[in-house]
Amino acid sequence: MAGNFVGREYFQHLDAAEMRPDLILEVGRISQDSIEWERQRTGGLWNPKPLPESVARHSYESLQDPSLWDLIASQDIDVVIQAGVGILKPNMISVPNIGFVNVHPGALPAYRGNACPEWQLYDGNPIVATAHLIDAGIDTGPVICANSMSILPEWTYENIRANIYVHCADVLIAALKRLNKWDGMNIYDVVVPQTEQNACYRPQMPNELIEELKEKLSSGYGYRSKND
Repeated sequence: MAGNFVGREYFQHLDAAEMRPDLILEVGRISQDSIEWERQRTGGLWNPKPLPESVARHSYESLQDPSLWDLIASQDIDVVIQAGVGILKPNMISVPNIGFVNVHPGALPAYRGNACPEWQLYDGNPIVATAHLIDAGIDTGPVICANSMSILPEWTYENIRANIYVHCADVLIAALKRLNKWDGMNIYDVVVPQTEQNACYRPQMPNELIEELKEKLSSGYGYRSKND
């Protein structure tokens, strides 16, 4: 969505890694309420730079616009990065040659669903971001790669929240590099199907547990990044 913080974060990292996308697609616009919510839960610490004015972008009102999918197909696009655009239907997922890549801020399949960074912290686990191909399920597609987030002991909840999608951007770049190794034959040479063993969908975390989590974090919490 236009104005979406996630897309802006991803673009900065991709550009720095000399992996600027062939197409920039904007579908709809993020609401002011969503912007204020992100500012609140990150203490105003997360505010990626807007895309440069010189960067061309293609704008659409919704995912239902057929010209969006015609453009992706006509450009022979291999991978589309999902950066906060909403739920994709199966006929949409099949348009790119390889598929849609999503970076989920949870260790899959154990942390599917909502508020996964918070649930991982609450359980005393590292925050793991998992890059996967999107399929017809919710957070069920085959895994490309995963990595745990570096967290400094002095970071507050707001610091952690402000850096989650910075970490997700790093995982995204690792995932794209891995997909680049695919020889066009068996996609399962570079991705791993998820199993349903230990799979769990997490609900939104209640506010009282968020406050409890903040108290836990005030006593210190640190993890160094580790490839999984």
